[in-house]
Amino acid sequence: MNKKGPLYFGIIVVIALIGGVLWLNNDVNQKQQESVGGIVSKNFVEMSDDNPTFDEWGKNFPDYLDMYLTVEKEKPFETDFGGNLAYSKLIRYPQLTVLWAGYPFSIDANEERGHFWIQVDQMDTARNNKDFLNAHGFAGFGGQPTACMNCHSGWTPWLLKNVAKDDWVAFNSTKYWTMIKNIPAVNGYKEGSVEHSGPHGGKRMGVTCADCHTPNNMSLRLTRPAAINALVARGYERDAEQGVKATREEMRTLVCSQCHVEYYFKPTGEKVKVMGESIANDTSKKWWNGTQKTYDEFDTWRDGNKPTEIEVAGIELVFPWSEWKKGEPFRIEMFDEYYEKVRKVFDKDWAHKISGAPMLKIQHPESELYSGGVHAANGVSCADCHMPYIRKGAKKMTQHNITSPLADINSACKTCHNQSEDYLKAQIKDIQNSTAHNLRTAEYAIVSLITDIKTMRDALGALESYQSEGKADVKKINEELNEVLELHRKAQMRADFIGAENSTGFHNPRESSRMLLQAVDMARMGQTKLVEIANANGIADFKTSNLGFEDMQKLNPGEIRYKVELNGHKEGERYYKHDNVNGSPSNALIEGDKNLKPYNHQVVDKQ
Repeated sequence: MNKKGPLYFGIIVVIALIGGVLWLNNDVNQKQQESVGGIVSKNFVEMSDDNPTFDEWGKNFPDYLDMYLTVEKEKPFETDFGGNLAYSKLIRYPQLTVLWAGYPFSIDANEERGHFWIQVDQMDTARNNKDFLNAHGFAGFGGQPTACMNCHSGWTPWLLKNVAKDDWVAFNSTKYWTMIKNIPAVNGYKEGSVEHSGPHGGKRMGVTCADCHTPNNMSLRLTRPAAINALVARGYERDAEQGVKATREEMRTLVCSQCHVEYYFKPTGEKVKVMGESIANDTSKKWWNGTQKTYDEFDTWRDGNKPTEIEVAGIELVFPWSEWKKGEPFRIEMFDEYYEKVRKVFDKDWAHKISGAPMLKIQHPESELYSGGVHAANGVSCADCHMPYIRKGAKKMTQHNITSPLADINSACKTCHNQSEDYLKAQIKDIQNSTAHNLRTAEYAIVSLITDIKTMRDALGALESYQSEGKADVKKINEELNEVLELHRKAQMRADFIGAENSTGFHNPRESSRMLLQAVDMARMGQTKLVEIANANGIADFKTSNLGFEDMQKLNPGEIRYKVELNGHKEGERYYKHDNVNGSPSNALIEGDKNLKPYNHQVVDKQ
């Protein structure tokens, strides 16, 4: 027997053991890295607020970056009440053109496409195009302020610090198109290049990692002053690093509350120095109506246009939350109370073009509605449902393609619920169908009220007692209709709240129903008041309206098109360059809406 055999065998075993230990150590190390999003040490970059782009931070977290960017290339899809196909909401819900009459949303309002697209869509929308709006019935529109960038651009904190020099009011008061010109070129891009104007770290970049995470340890933080100020007003304590003092579980909701909220631009009552543009001094540059251009609706300094200093009326982005105290569920009456208290400073978002009522436009109040729902009561955060934990091999990760929980019921819902996916989807659908029915009922009732207010305005204007110098006296008529106009304001605020809130009632079905019942009650009460006014003024032939689905379809505005030749665009040309934006929803959605109001249970309940 060869005496060296056992020795060789022993050496082989030792080598195998060493190899196994090294492999195991590498595997454990790799899985540890993967468990926090795929950090690769040799490619680690120092994350900083000086470069907040997701392309840069994503070098350390490639798997999260891949998830976030999924929406960029996926085929747009629609759900019953959402999805990411940017069809025109005005085509699907034509009543909105009347509800928002006199406000830019009555021209352009599309279904949202998600966090990656929000700055792209904000820059493209007609609501951010002064020349277009002025040429299409909004002669008084002065252009959007930088305040609109707070929720749309991951560059907001950088711009606030480096361009506005931490002057919060000056930042908000600067023109949108002026501020966006100052976004720096990073990631190897050249100033003014296609990449610099693009969504990957350029001027069209939407939400990014840095908006919610600190660069040194990736803990959650608030980066938007408006959110921090509003939370302090509710009773939270400021915190230098994470914005306010809150638990990690609270922060998993509060980071979303930086943007998914109602807000308004509060006038400060003072002048403030901000960045302007030298184009205002170039007499060859004119708006469509021949008046002097004050800024360039373009994202880059060009043709000799340079930054200047100008003085403008100051505004501040504010969340109306001071009546909503910490630990309380939100109630719509809190907005009534808040906006009444600030009415001398901020009376309205706009005067309704038809009724004349001082209106409030509600944005996307998910945080407010959710706060009183059953999920919030049980400690469930926004991230638990919209960013659920998923597995990718050995990795436990949060889903960063932030979308509807319907896209992954198993991860989003079944962590807590043991019912089948089909059962849970049916429950959600039933809640949303019920809310949509109530919302359409409220909207149709309010449009009926608006129609009747117009009829009454015309009737009163024909009476000598409501005239001055032979013409209808708007002030006298408004005084007579004051109670009705207030009912219009409050009823529409409630309907608009649920319409703008992106869950179609699911975040809090009971509060949604209560708001919409109030809206219908107020609208019908307004019509009753109009009958009383008609009787008091001897108007014998006044009758109230009761408009429905078919009446609303007659208001369909179609896709946005140029009505005049403007900036190289021909009359009749489609406003949006991309066919998948501002188009029509599917016939199935329109048919579904038709069956919801009135509620055709034989069809709706079988879907």
